[in-house]
Amino acid sequence: MRYYLRNPKTKTISSATLVPPALQQDTELYGRINNMCALRETMRDRLKTQAKTDDLSRIGSVLSAIQAYLSELHWYISYYESNQSEFKGMHNVEFIWKSAIVSRLHDKVNLSRPWFGHRGGTNGDGDGGVGAGAVGSGSGSRLLGGGSFKQRRTQSTSIYMELGFTLQALAVAKCMSAYSKVATLDTEIECETINAMTPGARVINEEEGEQGVEALKRAAMELREAAGVFEYVIESVLPKINHIRLGVPDLIPEVQYMLKMLSLADSDRLSVRVWLRTDKNQRRTPNTPANLLLGIQDRYANAYSSLRTLQGGEFRSVSADIQNYMHDGQMVILAQAMIYLAQVHSDGQKFGIAVGFMRDARELLSGVKKRNQSVHAKTAEMLLSGPLEPLYSLYRRNNDTIGFETVPSSEDLRARLPSGRALISKVIPHVPSSNM
Repeated sequence: MRYYLRNPKTKTISSATLVPPALQQDTELYGRINNMCALRETMRDRLKTQAKTDDLSRIGSVLSAIQAYLSELHWYISYYESNQSEFKGMHNVEFIWKSAIVSRLHDKVNLSRPWFGHRGGTNGDGDGGVGAGAVGSGSGSRLLGGGSFKQRRTQSTSIYMELGFTLQALAVAKCMSAYSKVATLDTEIECETINAMTPGARVINEEEGEQGVEALKRAAMELREAAGVFEYVIESVLPKINHIRLGVPDLIPEVQYMLKMLSLADSDRLSVRVWLRTDKNQRRTPNTPANLLLGIQDRYANAYSSLRTLQGGEFRSVSADIQNYMHDGQMVILAQAMIYLAQVHSDGQKFGIAVGFMRDARELLSGVKKRNQSVHAKTAEMLLSGPLEPLYSLYRRNNDTIGFETVPSSEDLRARLPSGRALISKVIPHVPSSNM
C-alpha cells in the first residue's frame, strides 16, 4: 500500500552549543550532551536515508534511532526546566526541521531573533549543519506517496519545537512500520472479504489467514501507538509553543488532530479486517461490517474537517497526497459499507434499495480509480474488478424479475445510511521515557 506522509527531516546540531556556559567544564554533563547529539545525528541520517526510498525493510532501525534520541531529549528538557538560570547567556541554537506534510512553497515568514524566541520557515532543501545558537521556549517523504515535492523548512530556538518534531517523526515512523507489515496484504484482503459473499470466491488457506491476522493485529496496535504520540503532542507540547508562528503547519492542533484521527481510522480498518477473518458468523451479518465501516468513514471525515478549518494558505500548503488520502479514503470505505448494506437490503427483499447502494458504490469507486496517483486507486480497481460487478448484476436481475421496485436516488440512499457503530480502536497513550 502506498503511504501518504513523508519523514520529517532535520539538520545537525553541535553538542557544544547545548552546554550552558556556566557548566562548560562539567565533563560528565558535556559527555552526556555529546552522546545525546550523537544519537540525534544517527536519527538524522536514518530519517534522511529513509526519505529517499519506498523500501520499508529498515524502518525498524529508524524507529529505534528516534526512540534512543527522544529518551535523552526528555532528560535534557527536564534538566533545562530545573536549571534555567544556568542557561542564561547562551547563544541561540537553531533547531531546523523539514515538514512532513507541506507540498507547496509559499512566501517566507519574516524572521526575528529574540533570545529563546526565533521563528520562521524557509524553503531550504539542503542538509548541512547548524550554527551556534540557546535552547528555550522560543517563538516560532515521499514514502509510498504519489508525487514528489520539496519539503519546506522551519526553524526555531525552542527546545519544545525540537521535541514536537521529534515526536512527530516517531509517530510517522510507527505508521510506516505498521504499513510495512501489511503492504502486501491491504488491497487483497479488503477485496477478499467482500469476495467471500460471491459464489466461487477464493478461500484463503488457514496458514495464510493466521499469518495475515497476526500482521494486521500488530499493525493496528502500532497505528494506535502513533495516535497516542500525536495526542501527546497536542496535550503536552503544543501549549508550550502556541505563541510561536512556525513556517509550516505541522505543529498546530488541527494538523496533529488530523494525523491522530487518520491513524485511528486506519487502525480501525485493520481491526475490521481481523474481525472479518476471525468471526465465523460475519457472512450472515453484513449489517455489522457495514456499521463498522461507516464508523471508520466518520473518522476520515473528522480528519478532513479538521484540515478544512485551517486558513486558506495553510490548507493549500498541505500535501495533495494527504488531502487525497482522506477524501478518497472516505469514498472507498463508504463504497464498501454500501456493498454490505446492499446485501442487507437484498436479504430483506428490498431489491430496489440494494440496486441503489450497489450503483452508488460503483460510482464512488470508479471516481477513485480514475485518480491514478491516489493511494486508494488500486483498492478501488480491485473492488470494481472483483466482487462488485457480479453482485450488481445479481441485484439488478432480482429487482427486474422479482422486486419491480423503484431504485432510490443517491440523496435518498444517503438519508438511509445508519449511524456508524462505536469505533474499535482507542489511543494507546504515549508515555515518555527518560534516562534520568
